[in-house]
Amino acid sequence: MDFVSGLPRTIKNFEAIWVIVDRLTKSAHFIPIRMDYPLERLAELYIEKIRALGTKLRLSSAYHPQTDGQTERTIQSLEDLLRACVLEKGGAWDCYLPLIEFTYNNSFHSSIGMAPFEALYGRRCRTPLCWYESGESVVVGPEIVQQTTEKIKMIQEKMRIAQSRQKSYHDKRRKSLEFQEGDHVFLRVTPITGVGRALKSKKLTPRFIGPYQILERIGEVAYRIALPPSLANLHEVFHVSQLRRYIPDPSHVVQVDDVQVRDNLTVETSPMRIEDRELKQLRGKEIALVKVAWGGPTGGNVTWELESQMKESYLELFA
Repeated sequence: MDFVSGLPRTIKNFEAIWVIVDRLTKSAHFIPIRMDYPLERLAELYIEKIRALGTKLRLSSAYHPQTDGQTERTIQSLEDLLRACVLEKGGAWDCYLPLIEFTYNNSFHSSIGMAPFEALYGRRCRTPLCWYESGESVVVGPEIVQQTTEKIKMIQEKMRIAQSRQKSYHDKRRKSLEFQEGDHVFLRVTPITGVGRALKSKKLTPRFIGPYQILERIGEVAYRIALPPSLANLHEVFHVSQLRRYIPDPSHVVQVDDVQVRDNLTVETSPMRIEDRELKQLRGKEIALVKVAWGGPTGGNVTWELESQMKESYLELFA
């Protein structure tokens, strides 16, 4: 699950969308919400809309094989469809949300070989809005039913265009990479500062650790890696995009990397010293900045940080 925020406020005071995706059937639910909803209200909405008790919350990243970016891809399609509907038909975005959810769950997904509705209920959707797909007679009924059918057709066409565009982006940048059991690979990590953001990359900044041996292939895009005891906190299965091939060299002496990697594949760096100070003048206030030299696995990086945040995290540097 994830949230799409920053949307224009509607008449019903909705300003965000709660996106919930089922990992098994790929079915999605788009729930309009307000950002000031308390946790109790979100729990009530979940039980009311999803009607699923006994759900377990398992946090993971987009590169984790259990999710593989399902929510991220769904949100991309949702934003494309909302943008197309509002620009072409006008009106508030929340009035199109039920139709977009209906269309998304009744569209063919190549990953499961069927529509999410069929995977969830074991049969295809047989509502009057879908009769035109199977060649049956045109819906004859109230005007609102015909208008809804036309909107469903338009949304499905926009979805096919969005999926085709996303596929072209993926195929253009895709690099086929496969490994065999017994091969050795490097593991990609992201160095971040202690104030919670990534360091700017330099040409010689280390971005990979290892090499480690591949134990097993999991599916088509994931591999199980033999990790050392120092990385026992990591899940041993990684997406192929997190790996880099290691070419064996008999003269290469493999040294174990003494790096503490977090669960989200980030490496925390430590500041060495404060090199300079600067006072940034804005219209209504002044912001104190400090130039920090970072050590650790990304030694040699220098960034400008807020003096207040650095004092909260590393007060010893200002002694």
